[in-house]
Amino acid sequence: TWQVIARMTEFILRRKVTGVNEADTLNLPSIIDNTIVTLGKLFAKNNYEIRIVGGAVRDVALDRTPKDIDLATDATPTEMQAMFDSAGIRHIPTGIEHGTITAVIDNEPYEITTLRADKNTDGRHAEVAFVRSWEEDAKRRDLTYNAMSLDMEGNVHDYFGGMDDLQNKVSKFVGDPEERIKEDYLRILRYFRFQSKLDTPTFDKEIIDVISKNAKGLTQISAERIWQEMSKLLVSPGMADAVSWIDKAGVAKYIGLDITGTPKQFDNPIIALANIISDDSLGSKWKLSNSDKELLTFLIKNKLTKINQTRAEDLVAGGFSDSYVQALATLQNVKLQYVNVPEFPVTGKDLIALGIKSGPNLGILLAKLKQIWQQSRFKASKEDLLKNLADVVEGKSPHKKGTPKYKKHMAAMHAGMNEELDYTQPDFDAEWEEAERYPKFKEMGKEEYKECQARIETL
Repeated sequence: TWQVIARMTEFILRRKVTGVNEADTLNLPSIIDNTIVTLGKLFAKNNYEIRIVGGAVRDVALDRTPKDIDLATDATPTEMQAMFDSAGIRHIPTGIEHGTITAVIDNEPYEITTLRADKNTDGRHAEVAFVRSWEEDAKRRDLTYNAMSLDMEGNVHDYFGGMDDLQNKVSKFVGDPEERIKEDYLRILRYFRFQSKLDTPTFDKEIIDVISKNAKGLTQISAERIWQEMSKLLVSPGMADAVSWIDKAGVAKYIGLDITGTPKQFDNPIIALANIISDDSLGSKWKLSNSDKELLTFLIKNKLTKINQTRAEDLVAGGFSDSYVQALATLQNVKLQYVNVPEFPVTGKDLIALGIKSGPNLGILLAKLKQIWQQSRFKASKEDLLKNLADVVEGKSPHKKGTPKYKKHMAAMHAGMNEELDYTQPDFDAEWEEAERYPKFKEMGKEEYKECQARIETL
């Protein structure tokens, strides 16, 4: 293991890559473990070769610890299976149609993929053929520094000048940029993502021009793949420049990204996204998870109102989690204490027990009592709140007479909370003002909510 690492370190230092730290500052033993060395010996014994390929080699050159290690070989899947059977190594055909076999050693999986060359591409997927040539396999990679490979002797095989491009802090496509992009239009976003990982990268005008020319091809790419790339880009150190260039190159419009804010890096991609857009419908377009969509909507709706401890408590009391509120504080660069609000002490059953009729207006009444509770900074007890019940039912408003809030309050009261009034004509518009504070109702939408409440009224 150390021989491999030492050879790679020597290679990098010999190249004198400016701006790239020495590889021996990494936690190197974790990069190539004894099992990989054992696999290398097994393949060599059978006259095959195995190498570490792709991003792991790039990350080592950038003095970063790879998250994953990809292995490739000139042995075919069938040859790998025969070899593992002879060596008594358990193996799984996890992606045999694509050339991938997983060897399981000491309960640890190691995916190994046969070298491939693209036969046919349609801008989204590629039909491949197995090959023996490492350079042919490297040709199908997107960027030069992703096409490098590291053998078990510690030699870095760099067919297209990837190390030089890392030194120059620039991302270049393997071969003809337009040809690479047309093979898979997602490579446009991958270009910007990898640029965002470099320290003060150079954006090549010719490449940007090719990207602009072919940006419309991104409309062929699934929303899931777009978000997969963008979620990684948004948390990268150079995301601000990358997002700006995505906009300048005319790419943003083809992925539905309407940039309205100044890009800024955050550790959470949802926070970073909320910072640069104003329309939360993008969450649905990019098919984010429900929890991510809810957080995105919450952040966009509340980001222009300055957060403080009091407002944070009100938001949590309104049904939002502390994690949502802390994310909002992060977005606004505000430090908050942990928000812990006690449970609202009054329930609908309490009001029904006092003779209030069940129905949608019961919710309005509860909301008004909750407002009083919040104004007491959550100190008012159930007894204190129920003492205010008569005033609320009679229509007395805590707001200044003549103000919009006063008028809305009175409209809600006269919509039927007073038992002496027509109880069958609630004001659903006034009710929505309270209901939309809750994520589930917000997701439902005002019109659907009103229709639902109208149906309840007829029961």
